[in-house]
Amino acid sequence: MVYSVLGMGLLFVGGVLFVNGLWLLGYGSDDDVAVFNFLTGLITFLIVLYWAFGGDASLGTPFNAAGTMLFSFTYLWIGANAYRGIEDQRSFGWYCFFVALTAIPTGYLVLLTGDVGLTGLWWVWAVLWAAFFVLLGLERDEFTAPVGWFTAATGVLTAVAGYLMAAGYWPWG
Repeated sequence: MVYSVLGMGLLFVGGVLFVNGLWLLGYGSDDDVAVFNFLTGLITFLIVLYWAFGGDASLGTPFNAAGTMLFSFTYLWIGANAYRGIEDQRSFGWYCFFVALTAIPTGYLVLLTGDVGLTGLWWVWAVLWAAFFVLLGLERDEFTAPVGWFTAATGVLTAVAGYLMAAGYWPWG
């Protein structure tokens, strides 16, 4: 049950990462990107609420909820910045630094459960959040294209993993 719910959220996370990557590369409008980010932020936030407060109805844990909340807040913040046309995103970049630092030990804790695939995803996401810290927090615009391509590729990887989880094919082995 935890994987099927997580998979549903990660399918949308993968989609929004792909779209956000293309947006960084100059494809797409701020308003369209804002809508998809708000939708993904809302979906993942509803999963957070379910896992944090669902009681016996939810097999999720506060740990699952906390990790997913990192995604929720990321996409709600991106959506708000895109909608408002915010150019100075240094604060969001520093948030990404915090999330990257949090994602590293989260991957390790997931590894202790035996899920090597989800561990790998957490560490790829840690690198992605660190890349956004460099791009936005440190204002290193020369990395926009590589970060855009990496974001889109991470989106594909995340969407495939989410789809496999939602369909009941994860974890394997």
